Amino acid sequence: MKITDIHAHYDDERFEGKEKELLKELFDGNVETVIGAATKLETSENQIKLAESFDGFYASVGIHPENADDPEKIEYTIKELEKMLSHPKVVAIGEIGLDYYWEDYPSRENQKKYFEAQIELAMKHGYPVVVHDREAHGDCLEIARKYKGVKGVFHSFSGSAEMAKELVSLGWYISFSGVVTFKNARKTVEAAEVVPIDRILTETDAPYLTPHPFRGTRNNSGYVSYIVEKLAEIKGISADEMAQTVAANARKLFFAKETF
Repeated sequence: MKITDIHAHYDDERFEGKEKELLKELFDGNVETVIGAATKLETSENQIKLAESFDGFYASVGIHPENADDPEKIEYTIKELEKMLSHPKVVAIGEIGLDYYWEDYPSRENQKKYFEAQIELAMKHGYPVVVHDREAHGDCLEIARKYKGVKGVFHSFSGSAEMAKELVSLGWYISFSGVVTFKNARKTVEAAEVVPIDRILTETDAPYLTPHPFRGTRNNSGYVSYIVEKLAEIKGISADEMAQTVAANARKLFFAKETF
């Protein structure tokens, strides 16, 4: 079974500078594709550097909502991200979105400005977006409705089954992390039940959200197999079929760039 991980942070300090050693081991094993997730300009550059080191590693570039704190920098930031899109291994803009977990920092208004500016950049150049949605389901869904032409995925999906259905109807993909394997993840399992298999993606969000039975330890792309197995169980198909379907979905979303 070949593994596809569409969202990971291998430049995180938890990898203690040994991320290249780990990635070599993973790619020598059953990991086929990893897409590095960015949170600001610096980490966007980090993902590109990792992508240059491994055939199976690709980069997303973007500004996470927790870094959307200065609206005066939006124009400069968008120009810098636009330059990065010329790199052949950049396949998406992300992770971008809204995060309302921390009260009013950055402000919701600023987060929305960065989110929409990056969606517009993605649509201008035909790139998919990777959306971070933390306790901001209503506003994220409203923006998804507004930009009906954009392609993308809601990563580590935490919304309801009803929200998942609407996003799929709007053309979005839904990505499931290790959360779907947790014993208390009824809501996430319900969402997985209603998402068609041709819209499902898998991820680790490494080093975070490690699946059962390794929950609480540092995550890595090799653990996607546990997510695949859980999704296969939910859908009543084999793990191999699920893994192959996820790989095909990832190719369709990230490696078939279109112009809007």
